[in-house]
Amino acid sequence: MYDELGIGSLIDQMTYQDEEKRIVSIGQAVKAMVLNGLGFTNQTLYLMPHFFEVKPVERFLGNEIEAKHHHSDVMGRALDKLYTIGVTKMYTIVAAQAIQRLGLSCRFGHLDATGFHLDGKYNSDNVPEEGVVHITKGYSRDHRPDLNQVVLQFISERQASIPLLMKPLCGNNSDKESFRKTIQNHIGQLRSDFKLEYIVADSALYMAKTAGLMNEFFWFSRVPESLTNVGLTH
Repeated sequence: MYDELGIGSLIDQMTYQDEEKRIVSIGQAVKAMVLNGLGFTNQTLYLMPHFFEVKPVERFLGNEIEAKHHHSDVMGRALDKLYTIGVTKMYTIVAAQAIQRLGLSCRFGHLDATGFHLDGKYNSDNVPEEGVVHITKGYSRDHRPDLNQVVLQFISERQASIPLLMKPLCGNNSDKESFRKTIQNHIGQLRSDFKLEYIVADSALYMAKTAGLMNEFFWFSRVPESLTNVGLTH
């Protein structure tokens, strides 16, 4: 599916890389990490060569590529390059191509957020830096308020539940604020790239400031229980 959807070749088109110095392209490095993540999620990147020792590497990743080429420096530089370009922007472009190739209709977009708890302190004691995800305590959806967490916000299409947009957020994220920022910052792109017409979300979307940005969409949301009249509105 990675090859069929053209993910690797699209990533390579979006990233500058010195062909003479790189054996593994950025797109191939990402594919290696995808394969690794499908069944080896508890191992760190420096064990990537060990993971591919017993795999048909050339068949998976390309001619003349060996397991030893996927060491931590290669993977680290690939991640640095993706971060520089912007993973949210890049993912949306990849998703748009996947939707087109699969022939899916994206009239409906489901906006939601989920949390991932983590062991350890990480940067929870530091002052949050702009553009850096802050791993800290917040509203715990997986019922572990004692642990620090990060939040992943996404908008997925209805037919195959493929995320159209994914964005990592700080652990103490407020859905009410982040939903509004997502609509404000990405509404034009969602309309042009995916032809989105409807937004579906929980009661965090039902805010006066957010509703003012929704003139281009039909939207469905549950009214907060704090209000007297609770029902479905659009």
